[in-house]
This record gives sequence, structure tokens and C-alpha cells, in this order.
Amino acid sequence: MRVEHEQGRDDMASEPDFDVVEYCGRLSCRAPIVQTTGRGRRREFCSETCRRDADREYKRVKALVEAFERNLRNVRHEVAAYGRRAEAAAGFRTFEEEQQVQRDVRAAVSRAQAVVEFSSDGDDRYLGELRRLVHAVEPLLAGKG
Repeated sequence: MRVEHEQGRDDMASEPDFDVVEYCGRLSCRAPIVQTTGRGRRREFCSETCRRDADREYKRVKALVEAFERNLRNVRHEVAAYGRRAEAAAGFRTFEEEQQVQRDVRAAVSRAQAVVEFSSDGDDRYLGELRRLVHAVEPLLAGKG
């Protein structure tokens, strides 16, 4: 039995690596990169220049998004300052209201996670739906702090 186990291990070790074509992670480049499967770190960029440029572009776009979000919050404050109920009912919230909504959502998802974690693994269809909901919402909340 031991000989078979060692023999199986040798078979796995002798599998040849093969090449896979991927593309540079910099959106404006997208040059093909030939990756060899197997051990080692996967290359994300075709060159060090592309890696630096992609990092610079990411920081620029991230700052631009943050500036737009700030402007949007300011404009929402201005709309709310006029006190028009029709626009307020259409989804305009102040920054504080938006923060409260986010806290409420986080609390609800946290409670749902606890129910999923501490429930028995029965065939309950409601529990399955709750699990799917929690798994779908978790990535949306992961980036918010």
C-alpha cells in the first residue's frame, strides 16, 4: 500500500506545466502575458512601468471618485435644505441620514449572520434563503467602513 502512495505522489510531481495567456492589469495596456502554471507568483503587469502607471492611475481615479462623492453629499444637503418633501421622498438623504441607513443595514446583516452561523443545518428553505442573502450582501458591506 505504501508503494502505491509514493507512486501516486511521483505521478503528480511529473505532470508538465503549461502556459496560459493572460493580459496586463493596466487597463490602457492589456498586452498579453504568458504565464506558466505551477509554482510561483502570477504576473499581473507586463512590465514594471505598467505596474507603476496602473498604481498612479488607480490613485488618481480613486481621488476623483472621492471628490464626486463629496460633491454629491454637498448637493444632497442643499436639496434637503430647501425642505421639499417630494424630492426627499424620492430618495434624497442628508449625510447623517445616509450614515444611519448604513448602520441599520450593518446591524441587520450582522443579526442575519448570527442566525445563519448558529442555526442547525436542516433543510429549512427559509434558512437557505437567509444564507444566500447574507452571502450576497457581505461583499457590498466589506468595502464600507
